Amino acid sequence: MKKHKLSNSKQRKELWSEGFFAETISPEKNPEKMRTFHMKHNEEMNFNCSKCNERISTHNKDWHENMCDLCFNKMYFPE
Repeated sequence: MKKHKLSNSKQRKELWSEGFFAETISPEKNPEKMRTFHMKHNEEMNFNCSKCNERISTHNKDWHENMCDLCFNKMYFPE
């Protein structure tokens, strides 16, 4: 995933601008989702991308809105 390097003040101003992605987690789902936070993109490849149907990891299912890296980046980090 692309990372944007911004100063803290600029990041605060642009947090909700195009190119950023944030997601809330309910307290009930937190332990389950946090298990997959540091997984690699090729671990537990048990799901399919909701856009292109490519195989995706549990991490992508939980943290990339059920999308492969390519589709996620196209949606949230367009060039």
